[in-house]
Amino acid sequence: MNIAVSNQYMQELKSKVQAIVPEEEIEYLTTEVRNGRVEVELSLKESSERSISAYDLADKIRADIEGSIPGGEIRVRAQTGLWILRRIFGSGGDEAVQIQLRGYDLDQSTELSEEIVRRMGNIPTVRDARSDIQEGRPEQNVVFDRKKIAELGLTGREVAQAIQTNIGGSRAGVFRERGNEFPITVRLQESDRMSTLDLDNISIRTSEGEIVPVSTVIDQTSSRGTVTINRINGQRVTYITANLVSGVPLSEAVEAIRSELSDLAMPTGFSVVHGGEYEEQQKAQSDFIISILMALVLIYMVMAAQFERFMDPLIVMFSVPVAIVGVVPTMLFTGTTINMQSIMGIIMLIGIVVNNAIVLVDYINLMRRDKNLSVYEAVVQSGKLRLRPILMTTLTTVLGLLPLSFGWGAGGEIQASLARVVIGGLTASTLITLLLIPIVYISANEIKVYISEKKAQLNVTGTDEVAAPVQS
Repeated sequence: MNIAVSNQYMQELKSKVQAIVPEEEIEYLTTEVRNGRVEVELSLKESSERSISAYDLADKIRADIEGSIPGGEIRVRAQTGLWILRRIFGSGGDEAVQIQLRGYDLDQSTELSEEIVRRMGNIPTVRDARSDIQEGRPEQNVVFDRKKIAELGLTGREVAQAIQTNIGGSRAGVFRERGNEFPITVRLQESDRMSTLDLDNISIRTSEGEIVPVSTVIDQTSSRGTVTINRINGQRVTYITANLVSGVPLSEAVEAIRSELSDLAMPTGFSVVHGGEYEEQQKAQSDFIISILMALVLIYMVMAAQFERFMDPLIVMFSVPVAIVGVVPTMLFTGTTINMQSIMGIIMLIGIVVNNAIVLVDYINLMRRDKNLSVYEAVVQSGKLRLRPILMTTLTTVLGLLPLSFGWGAGGEIQASLARVVIGGLTASTLITLLLIPIVYISANEIKVYISEKKAQLNVTGTDEVAAPVQS
C-alpha cells in the first residue's frame, strides 16, 4: 500500500481510538506506518490511576471500531507491563490462540484456513481470528520457447540478458570524475517499461543479424507468487491466530474451538495442531505435575531423616491434601482460574502447610520422650502449647501475601492468583491441621500398638505349639 494512503488510514484510526479512550487514561500514544501496516499503540497509566483494565479497554475499542474503516482489517491486542512473565505463563503477549494447519498443498491450505477462520468467528469468546496467508505478490512469468530460440541461433542466456538489460538494466561501464566512480546502467526509459505489455516491444538480434521481437520466443503468464512459506520440521504450516475476550481462560477457548472444528473434514496429509501459548501451557503443566510429585517425595525424605522414623512423616503428610479444602472455595469466591500461577501457588503450599504439622508432631514426640506422658496427654499438651506459634506463623504468611492477592499495581493481577491460592490453602490447612493431626497421630499410635499386640500373640502361640510335643 502506498505510504501516503497508509498515513491517511493511520490518521483516521488514531482519531477513532482517541475518541473512545479517555485522555486521562493514556500515558502516551504512538503511531507507526510500515510495510503497508498501520499501528496505533497506547501506553496506559498505572492501574491504580485508571478506572479500566487494558483487556476491558481492548474489548471496547474492538467493538466500537470493528468494520468502521472500509477495506481495513483491524486487530486489537492488550498486554500488561510484565509481558515477559505473561508470555512465559501463557496469559497474554501476542495472540493467545494459535492453530497450526499442517499440510503440503498451498491451495488446500488456503481454503481450509479460511473455513477455520470463519468457524472461529462463530465462537463468542474468540476475537480477531485470521490466517497468516497473505495475498500473493503479482508476478509475470516468462516461459522460453527453447525450440524457436534454437532455430534462430540464440541461447536462453542471450534472451534473458536482453530482457534484463531493457527492464532491469545492465551495467555498461563506469564514469570517473575527480577520483569518484559512478556506475553506468543501461535500460529502457521509464515510459517504455511501465507495464508487462512493454515486454513485447523488446527486440533481440539473431545470429544472422536479424532483429526479432522477444515476444516470438517467449510466452507470458500472470500469476501471484507466495509471499512466505512457513515450515515446522520440514512440513508446511499455516498459522491461524486469534485473541480472547477479557477474562476467558485459554483452555476454555481451545475446547470451544475444538468443538467447533470437530466436524471439519480434513484432506489426506493435513492436520490441525494447537500451538502457541496453549502448547506451552501443556508442557508447563506436565513439568509442574512432576515438580509436585518430586516435592512430596523430597519433603517425605527430609522428614524421615529428621524424625528418624517412617510413621511420623506420613502423619505430617496428611496436612497436604487438606489444603485443597481451602484452595477450591477461595478460587471460586475470587474468580481465580487454574493457571500456571495458581499451580505455582499449590507447589509453594505443599512446602508451607507441612510446617505447622511438623511443629506439632515434633513437640508431641518431645513431650512423650522427656516427660513420659501418654499419647493422649502429650497430644493435648502439645496442642495447647503450640497453638500460638502455629497461628503466628500462619498469620505472618497470610498477611504478607494479602496485598499481593488484591492485584494492585502494574502487573499485580498476574501474581494475585498465586497469593490467593496460598492464603486460602494455608488458612484452611492450619485450622484443620490443629484437629486432624492429633487425631491421625493418636489413630496411628493405636494401630501401631494393635499390630504389636497381634505380633506378640502370634509369637506366644507359635512357642506353645512347638513346646507341646516335647512335654508329652
